[in-house]
Parts: sequence; structure tokens; C-alpha cells
Amino acid sequence: MLRLRLRLSQLLLLLAVAGSPAVQAADTESLLRQQLQQALWPAEIVRLADQYLSRFPDGPATAEASTALAQAQQAQRVLSRNDVRLYRSAFQPAGDSRVQDELRRAALADREAAVRIAHWHQRGEQGVANDQNRYVGWLQYAAMLGDQRASYELALHYRRDAQPVLAAQYEARAVELGFTPPRDLDHVRK
Repeated sequence: MLRLRLRLSQLLLLLAVAGSPAVQAADTESLLRQQLQQALWPAEIVRLADQYLSRFPDGPATAEASTALAQAQQAQRVLSRNDVRLYRSAFQPAGDSRVQDELRRAALADREAAVRIAHWHQRGEQGVANDQNRYVGWLQYAAMLGDQRASYELALHYRRDAQPVLAAQYEARAVELGFTPPRDLDHVRK
């Protein structure tokens, strides 16, 4: 559905090229702004925001495009890390419109949206497939964006999975971000 809308927007953009310069500029600006607002993949948002800012430096959505550019660049940096296993396919629309809205927020480096998406994958909610790999990938993304709860949740996940090195790394990251882990209880009554 989103791809169809983008293709339709591109077709309208081509048709606008054939019109008058004033109409063409207004239509082009409007279509580019719409594409920017609908993009879900951080690299695509960066490309479209950069294109918008270079073509319409005084356009009505300049502030919005500047903000989107900075946020999507941050998301891109996190996604390029070797320890974040989240790829373009994770940002494809699935489920209802709420999922698409959360994907957009996550593409703009919203760590809380990333945690919500992770939990949906963990439980198979909101029309999102139950997928433990995506659950972990979204938590890794949120943790590297600075979410202390996601870091600690990953530590617990890796501890249950008998991966103590990864558990220690994410627990250390959670503490670094300001999380205070609960004290472990031993099995001996005092």
C-alpha cells in the first residue's frame, strides 16, 4: 500500500514537470513533503529530507525536514553498528496504521517506539508476526539509542539464553545509561 502511494506520488511528480513553473514548484514541493512524511526507512528519510532542503530552503516544511534529517541520521548511525541486528525489512509496513506510525517514530530515532515494536514482535500483537529475532533486533536498536530499560531487558534475555558475555555487556550498558538493576537474591534464607 505504501509503495503504491509512493509510486503514485512519483507519477504525479512527473506530471507536474510538464506543467507551468509556478504550479510545478508548488506540486513538486507538496509531493516531496508528502514522500518525506511517509518514508519509514531512515536512509530514505535522510535522502528525501536532504533533497527537500536543497530544493526548497525556504519551503513551508523546512523546519520539519531539518528535524527529520537530524533524527534519521542518528537512526542510520545506530543501524550501521555491527551489534544492532535490524535491517530495512524490519521497517516495512505491517499490521495496522498504529504500527506504521510507530515505525515512522522509530525511523526518527524514537527509542520508546522501538521498544513498543519489540514487544509487539515478542508477543505477536498489532498484526505483527511473533518473531524473536526482530524482538531482539528492536531492543538492540532501542538500547543503542539510549533506552536503559531495553538494555536491561536484553541483559535478562541473554542471561536466560545462557549467553553471559552478551548479558554482561547489555547490563553494563543499562547501568551506563543510569539504570539501577535490582539486587540478585540468593537461594539461601537469612
